[in-house]
Order: sequence, then structure tokens, then C-alpha cells
Amino acid sequence: MRAVLLDADGVLQVNPPGWLDTLRALVPDGSGEEFSDHLFEAEQAALTGHRSFRDVVAEVLEHWGVPDRAEDLVDHYHHIEVVSDTAEVVRDLREAGVPVHLATNQHDLRTAYMREELGYGDLLDSTFTSCELGVTKADPAFFRRVVEQLGLEPAAVLHVDDKDRFVDAARDAGLRGVVWTVDDGPDALRARLREHGLPL
Repeated sequence: MRAVLLDADGVLQVNPPGWLDTLRALVPDGSGEEFSDHLFEAEQAALTGHRSFRDVVAEVLEHWGVPDRAEDLVDHYHHIEVVSDTAEVVRDLREAGVPVHLATNQHDLRTAYMREELGYGDLLDSTFTSCELGVTKADPAFFRRVVEQLGLEPAAVLHVDDKDRFVDAARDAGLRGVVWTVDDGPDALRARLREHGLPL
């Protein structure tokens, strides 16, 4: 293995408890689930870089009659907790000489926040996000573009994700893949990485 790709949400970071309930509380009672479904669908254009997330937010909140909650919603997306155990694995891999990169579906505002405010610019060797690559991890093209930029053969790169479908997409692009989520615990992550010959 010449490099490791890590997913963000569910692997390196998590939303705090109650995140979805707080999001749904931005609109009147009884409409929260329909609102969040609408937002997540509209967000897809921002995840692929075709629109700014701020524009998506303005449009969705206008539809729901609460345009004044735009800053609240943008700020809510920045409520992220870094998983310290995973960050420690990152540091151990890099200390052993294995580059570690972020590979994640994110819109423009969250990408900037994660790099600058969460310190991922220092923690990781680089970050690859869907909004900058123009495609999400559901498409093997995401991973082909990553390995091309890294200048590595796909089989020399391992992707860790909490979603089976994204690991499948990585494998379809020729990478190796591991399904792991924070609920599995750090010992399981280290064990799965060692199975691929990584020095942990």
C-alpha cells in the first residue's frame, strides 16, 4: 500500500447527537422530515460542485418560508466532531511513512471549514472532495481522478469508508477497500489496515 484514503463522516468525523433533529427543527413542527429530504436532494448539486451550498440553502429555505434561517443552517453543517481514535491512526500511519488523504462527499462550505477549522490541512497529506472533483464517491470516476492526481497505481491505494456502496465504487476503480465505521472501534480499524500490510 502506497497510500490510504479515509472517508470523513462516519470514519474521521461524526455529527453530534441530535444533529438531524436540530436540522429539522428549523421549519414548523410536522414538516421536518420532508424538509430534510428536500434539502439533502437539493444538496446533491453542491456536492458535485455545480452550485454553491449557500445558494442551495437560500433556495430551499425560501421554499419553506424561513429564508432568515440561512446562517443558522450553514452554521449547523459546521457542527462536526473529530473522532480522536481515527485521528490517532492517521498520525501513526503518517509517522510510519504512509500518506493519508481524505476522500469525501462534501459541498464547498463544509470543505473549507474542515480544512481550515478542523485542522485537516495539517492532519492529512491532502483532501479530495466531491465538489472539487465534480463527481461523488458513488461513481468510480471519483477514485480514478484521485489516484491520477496522486500518481499511483489504483491497486496501491486503500480506501476506508463506512458505506459499502462507496467501497464498491473504489474497488470498481481498481483500489482496495475496507468497510469500517466508528461504531466498530479503533482496534478493528487497525486490524483491517494490518490485513493490507500497513504498519500499525
